[in-house]
Amino acid sequence: MFPKKSVILFAAGWMLLVLIALPAHASAIVSQPNPSTVIIETFPIFENQLTVRQAHVAWLAAKEEVGMQATIAYVASINGSATTLSTIHENFRKSQTNVGMADSHEALDAILQDFRGITQSFRDETAVQMKASNGIPGELRASMQSALAASTSMRSLDDQYWDTRKKTDLADFDLRVERAGEMLTAFRSNGYEITAAQEKLKEITTMRNELATSIRTRDNQCIEQTHKKIHASSIGFAQTVRELRMNVSPDYNIRQKIEQGRAMMTRAGMVNADLQTRGLINGSAGTYVATGTTQLAVAATQLDNGNTEGAKATLLQFRTTVQSLRDSYRAVLVKEDLPQTTAQGVLSVAQSLDITAARMLAL
Repeated sequence: MFPKKSVILFAAGWMLLVLIALPAHASAIVSQPNPSTVIIETFPIFENQLTVRQAHVAWLAAKEEVGMQATIAYVASINGSATTLSTIHENFRKSQTNVGMADSHEALDAILQDFRGITQSFRDETAVQMKASNGIPGELRASMQSALAASTSMRSLDDQYWDTRKKTDLADFDLRVERAGEMLTAFRSNGYEITAAQEKLKEITTMRNELATSIRTRDNQCIEQTHKKIHASSIGFAQTVRELRMNVSPDYNIRQKIEQGRAMMTRAGMVNADLQTRGLINGSAGTYVATGTTQLAVAATQLDNGNTEGAKATLLQFRTTVQSLRDSYRAVLVKEDLPQTTAQGVLSVAQSLDITAARMLAL
């Protein structure tokens, strides 16, 4: 069963769609793993990709729409006026088409807000018609339950939601295991003893079957408990790797930060080029990339010359540049009507810039 996030419309049992689905946590977009990113790589309790929430909202909307149809049919059967209800129902169906086009959690939030207003109007009009035509709540409830049980489209969307959730959750799990493994490989290649960390990672890996089974059985409580177990074990893994990090030289960490920064500036430059072809980029984004690239070059030179503290200070300046670049992309997302793929690319880089800025403090 899905988490119960609806409220009873009135005694008949009509459900009012509310702002729910899975928690709107933004997924962390990270660069290639290295020994300094372990805390960011901790397995989250909930990842909640946009596609999972989108499929969930589509299922909920379909359930509401089937209930509306059943209500309209019942009101008509007791000689009530279904004209206004039909108009509201049509407005709801038009809003439904927006779910599949939502390209962000904010877009889904806006759609759900629209759903709430429409279903509130439907509730009010239903109450008026039930009173005017002496409708029987029990009969309406039975009619809706029958319609929901017979709806093949709703069952299809139910299956689609769970299929999407299974693929996404397991893909996220596998990716994080892969990144953690690559991180340990990087440690080993630098001469570090990683046996304890490997055992912790193996402990996490064995939980994949439990996660897959809980999703296959569609048991939300079991899924949540499994996520918590994985998260708890990953904290132990993070602690083990943190102990390894304590033995990594400051120069090595700084060098890693510089390489991460360069990779980030390369990504940002590619996004700028894409936006430039669309005539949407402002001059500030390009300036920030140029400034950041120069700051990284200065930090590398300082490190080569043995000026570790100077390199740290320069990377903190670079952090400010990264934050300004992130804000410039956020402004583009707010002000411009971007194609979906372009908007996703800009959002991904903005999120990665947030993580890059955080890493610059871990020196």
